[in-house]
Amino acid sequence: MLPSLPRPARRMARRLIAATTRPWISRARLAEDLRLLGVRRGGILLVHSSLSALGYLPGGPSAVLGALEDAIGPEGTLVLPTHTWKQANRGSREFDVAGTPSTVGILSETFRRQPGVLRSAHPTHSVAARGPLAAELIRAHEYADTPCGDGTPYCRLFEREGQILLLGVELRRNTCFHAVEALAGVPYLMCDTPEEFRIRDVSGVERSLTIRMHAPARKSRFNEMESLLTETGSLRKGRTGGSISLLLEGRRFRDTMLEQLAANPLFVLAAPGPAQEPPANVPAGI
Repeated sequence: MLPSLPRPARRMARRLIAATTRPWISRARLAEDLRLLGVRRGGILLVHSSLSALGYLPGGPSAVLGALEDAIGPEGTLVLPTHTWKQANRGSREFDVAGTPSTVGILSETFRRQPGVLRSAHPTHSVAARGPLAAELIRAHEYADTPCGDGTPYCRLFEREGQILLLGVELRRNTCFHAVEALAGVPYLMCDTPEEFRIRDVSGVERSLTIRMHAPARKSRFNEMESLLTETGSLRKGRTGGSISLLLEGRRFRDTMLEQLAANPLFVLAAPGPAQEPPANVPAGI
């Protein structure tokens, strides 16, 4: 903490501290680590990330994004969540595709602002994408019945055998758990009453849409799925810079989880008990 310094000075001080205390990694090294982990050239890659977990990379978020696109190549499509469910859970019912910032990390917000990036128009679980399949992935996201289920970028990734990279973050940060919950029709995922949102698209055109939101979070055991997903060939684990990252094969992940949820719709929830009851107005968090 550097409370006595002006904000720009504090920002510079944090950068200097990071540069001297965290392991250094280059863009080229990170791209190579991603390839060794199994990131496919020419594929779709959805990334959840912790920038600080990677170490110190000169160039910051832009260099990390560059390494991700180096790994998938120009034929690949990079996708990052640009979620705004935090604002929605605080009562906001307006969403501007071009102007509403992502609330799920600096990497996603940096990506959202870059040239050539498209963003879906869903007011709680939008994604940003760049690459040959970007327009197809984000198409009509706001009209899907659920934020992450059928007709959303998450399920289109499954269908096209995309991959999910958890870059320095735990398995519980994987939004695609909500996609498989939606596909399985679990009884706890969605609110009963839809909400009306005002959405402004990239052209500045506004329209009102009725959107179904996720219900308050139930305590999950997503992290406990690691062994199952590893055993079924859905997940690989390896070092990326200064962090340990997880790489999921989207379709295999979907099929593995749907098999378990078909047998037990509560499979990913923590054991019943008082701790499982969610406090009011707590979002799902991914």
